Amino acid sequence: MLEGGILVALGLLVVMAKISWRWKMRMVSNPVATDLLVFVLLLTLHWGTFSGVMVATIGSLVCSVVLSLARKMYGHINGNRYYPGVFNIVDRL
Repeated sequence: MLEGGILVALGLLVVMAKISWRWKMRMVSNPVATDLLVFVLLLTLHWGTFSGVMVATIGSLVCSVVLSLARKMYGHINGNRYYPGVFNIVDRL
């Protein structure tokens, strides 16, 4: 179940890597909404068995940790203002 959750989270992160920086920053800047959306989506997709629900839970937890790290590393947007993290990506926005 742990491996399945990590693979599900990696799949979601690969999809996230393909979107524009503006949308990535919107996702990182709204962590509660993003976590809730990812959890509901994964739970809907994997509903039906105990192992499926556990994979969805672990996948959403891994995504939550990665989003928290991304917020610290790349910063976040509040309104129209960018607050940089360790890496300043203002030129990509």
